[in-house]
Amino acid sequence: MLKLDLARRLRSTRVRAGLSLGAVLGLAVTGTFAFWTSSATITGQALTSGSISLLAGATAATAGPTFSTTTLGASTMVPGDSVAQVLVLKNGGNVPLKWTAQGGLVNAGDAAAFNTQAALRLTITDGAPTGTAPNVTCTAGTTAYVSDVAMTNVVTTAVIPTRQAAIAGGGNKTLCISIKLSSTADQTTLSGGKTATSAFTFIGTSDIS
Repeated sequence: MLKLDLARRLRSTRVRAGLSLGAVLGLAVTGTFAFWTSSATITGQALTSGSISLLAGATAATAGPTFSTTTLGASTMVPGDSVAQVLVLKNGGNVPLKWTAQGGLVNAGDAAAFNTQAALRLTITDGAPTGTAPNVTCTAGTTAYVSDVAMTNVVTTAVIPTRQAAIAGGGNKTLCISIKLSSTADQTTLSGGKTATSAFTFIGTSDIS
C-alpha cells in the first residue's frame, strides 16, 4: 500500500512539473499579426521665381534702365546757384525691392578741383523742385535722404547707403535731386568755365529685411 501511494505521488509530481513547464513555454510563444496601414500623397504646386527691375526716368511712363538729363546742368553757375531734377524710380518687376544710391562727379575735366573745394553740394529728398533758374531747389518732402553733402570725384561714393523703403512690384517712388554751387566756392580756383559732370547709380535689391 505504501508503494502504491509513493508511485501515485511521484506520478502526480511529474504531471505538475510538466504542466508548470508547459505554462512557462507557453508564455514564450508569440503569434503573427497582420497590421493595417494607410498613406497620403501630397502633390506640390509650381514654384516660379519673381523678378525685380529698377528703372529711372523723369516720369514713370518713360523710366528705363538708363536716364540722361540736361536739367542737372547749367552753363553759367555762380556761388549760390542750384539746379534740380525730378527722378522717378520704378520697379518694373513683380516682387518688392529696396534701394540704395551711389554717385559723385565723373573724374574728368575739373572734377578734382570741385572735390577739393567741396563746392558742389548734393540734396536728395522725396519732395519736388521749387524756384526758378538759376536757383531751383528741392522741397523737404517727408524724407531728406541727403542734405547739402559735398560731392566727391568718385562716382561710386555711397550717397544713400542704407536700404530705403520697399517699392512694390510695378510701383514707383518719386525723388528730387538738387546740386548747388556752394556760396563759399573759391573764385580763383573755380571761376572761368570750370566744368564737372554728375553721375548716379540707383541699386535695387530683393533683400527687403
